[in-house]
Amino acid sequence: MQIKLNKLLEYENDNVISRYQNEYPNSKMTAKEAFLELMKYIWLCHKHASDKKLYTENKSLNFKCVMHIEMEDIDNMWHTFLLFTRDYQNFCNDYLNGNFFHHDPLPPKQHKISKNKYAKELHRYLSYICENLGEETLLKWFKEQEATHSRQSLPQSAI
Repeated sequence: MQIKLNKLLEYENDNVISRYQNEYPNSKMTAKEAFLELMKYIWLCHKHASDKKLYTENKSLNFKCVMHIEMEDIDNMWHTFLLFTRDYQNFCNDYLNGNFFHHDPLPPKQHKISKNKYAKELHRYLSYICENLGEETLLKWFKEQEATHSRQSLPQSAI
């Protein structure tokens, strides 16, 4: 059964929001924004997994849905949500069809990939975000974090 984005966007958790506000008072996104963007990210990851199963020959799906450094506020919100284990478990049961959505960190010794392969995968990932959640979300996740990254680092076809 397909997970509905609108259903995820309706989910609220005041305890998680409050904890995030206290733990990350200087975040770029407000707590409510970070929570909303986390819901979009979770939906996108589930959609991507589903699309990969349905369209096995589609090379544009050859990327991993991962948190990039630019998505730090969203990642911090996810960490905050995970602290509320019962709420997170209930969320997964009620909103993700009972599928527990794990937060797997990158392995410390991940294999190296070439810059070219990384650029292709990043381009596919950014394009997928834009196609499924729109340019506004893409820019919110990546462009608004300009303290360490510039707009030039985003492929123009993904903007």
